[in-house]
Amino acid sequence: MGRLLGIDYGRVRIGVAVSDEMRMLSRPLCCLEYNKQFIEKLQKELKPLLPIDSIIVGLPLLMNGKDSPMTEEVRKFSEYLFQALRIPVVLWDERLTSAQVEREMRDAGMKRKQRAEFNDTLAAALILQSYLDTKRTA
Repeated sequence: MGRLLGIDYGRVRIGVAVSDEMRMLSRPLCCLEYNKQFIEKLQKELKPLLPIDSIIVGLPLLMNGKDSPMTEEVRKFSEYLFQALRIPVVLWDERLTSAQVEREMRDAGMKRKQRAEFNDTLAAALILQSYLDTKRTA
């Protein structure tokens, strides 16, 4: 059984997290700039972790469950990921993820600059952990 990858999409940076081999826990992996070298850099990060069975991408929905302005952009990005990597992509509701990450980092005493550096990777880990927890109890 391969690992799962978690992605928190952003127009500038993309947070990446990975599950353990048993698919019980997620952990932050890296934050990559979203540019022309993104796929190449992602493949380099993933090489020692292969196989990756699925990619879980956070889907930004409004609190009422409807699409947000970013939703279509994330769907297009997810299709791009699938075409480039040929790994199945699952879109996963990421509502409240950013707020939870921000609160946890603030509670941990992290300064604003530190929070900015870790926000994307921690959000990716939280998205992936939510997916893992839901699938484990289903």
